[in-house]
Amino acid sequence: MYEIKKIKKYDFLGESTPNKCTIGFNNSNLIKTIVFDLGGVFFTNGTYYAVDKIQKQWNIKNRRLVEFFFGNNPASEGNLVRLGLITMDEFEDSVSRKLCIPDSEKRLIRELWFSSYTPNYLMEDVVKTLSRQYRLIVFSGNIKERIEYLDDRYDFLKYFDEYLFSYDYQIHKGDKEFYYELINCVDCDPENALLIDDSQSHIDHAESLGLKGIKYTSTEQMLSEFQKYNINMFVNIYNT
Repeated sequence: MYEIKKIKKYDFLGESTPNKCTIGFNNSNLIKTIVFDLGGVFFTNGTYYAVDKIQKQWNIKNRRLVEFFFGNNPASEGNLVRLGLITMDEFEDSVSRKLCIPDSEKRLIRELWFSSYTPNYLMEDVVKTLSRQYRLIVFSGNIKERIEYLDDRYDFLKYFDEYLFSYDYQIHKGDKEFYYELINCVDCDPENALLIDDSQSHIDHAESLGLKGIKYTSTEQMLSEFQKYNINMFVNIYNT
């Protein structure tokens, strides 16, 4: 069961190490494979924050235009780079030209974008602990260069058994074909696999093929919903 015991600021079960989070299991369950989205689940929704930063950095008045270039619209550069059809260098060339960003500053586009992704509360500890008992898969519409950047920074891919990225398959997460690829990777019956995603439409695609799903809104909410699938964990935080 997801438990919190408050003593002083926060104190939970486990070894008493200051400023450390530990997570442990309570009992076994029927779920064998857990599938994680990245942006909006493991990480914050970095694109949302990056649009703000890019607007301010170059004093761009039209927010919708910036959102278009960095989003998933089929005609946008953001969609093309997620599908692996253009490189990040080509993305920067095109977007900097259209947004009137000086050539000397266009490399800052990726730094502002990629650095806006930070791990959500407790997610690193949750995934590390789950990896001891479950098969874990990344299922993400993403950018090759961004994955390299984030893994260099946070070293998170080592906890996952397999990765399905849109740029490797040239398939968007809105395309049901991508979910058939996921089923081929879960290494269990679909009903024994659980997808965690922040998009209800993605959850709907997965559930239509027999997978279980949790729509992520916060780590605390996710841990609470784990109980429905007998994924029972203790969350232990020290902040003295």
